[in-house]
Amino acid sequence: MTVPFHHPDDQLLIGYASGQERAGKSLLVATHLAYCPDCRQRVASYEALCGNWFEELPCAGHDGLDAVLDRMDSLLTAALAPPESAPIEPPAADRTCGRLVPEPLRSWLPDAIDTPTDDGSWREISKGVWLSGWERTLSGTTIRLLRMASDAPVPAHRHTADELLLVLRGAFRDEYGSYGLGDVAHYVAGTDHYARGASEEDCICLFLLDGDLIFLDEDGNPV
Repeated sequence: MTVPFHHPDDQLLIGYASGQERAGKSLLVATHLAYCPDCRQRVASYEALCGNWFEELPCAGHDGLDAVLDRMDSLLTAALAPPESAPIEPPAADRTCGRLVPEPLRSWLPDAIDTPTDDGSWREISKGVWLSGWERTLSGTTIRLLRMASDAPVPAHRHTADELLLVLRGAFRDEYGSYGLGDVAHYVAGTDHYARGASEEDCICLFLLDGDLIFLDEDGNPV
């Protein structure tokens, strides 16, 4: 199995490990972990860090606020450093069986992700690009599936808040790189973006959106 190349950033992983991340993004991170042994190891390190956080911090009045902040910085630095020799456990055989979506996302979906595009489960938003009829909203984040046919472009758009994609099948590319199975793409507010299917089979992604999209014309102006 090919391991992902693009991962959630450390802020997302720490938020997930501490239980403080929003539910929608936690679903994406947890599904990415089924594909990625490196991130599973990092999350385990963060969970251990969070569990011992207050035990490791200086007690109140010991060295004052500066000592507390210095200790927090050192703990974060230690967590961000790659482990020296800890073995990486391979994903369990049932985590990513063929084209099956791994848990925990699989339990959220009513159907297989590769249903025909003309069976009512998908809505075409531009030629060769579909959004799933399935949709959930968790903690203000809209969650759907995005599907791109081979070489089909998603219209250029600007983000007003975070957008995240997790590749569940196939591949796509954009101005920042190429993304395959298990990869995560994260776009923040104010960024302009396009995407294009980059595999022979349809690319299907878990699609998270915190705000509206502003679609752009060829000159980059809102339409």
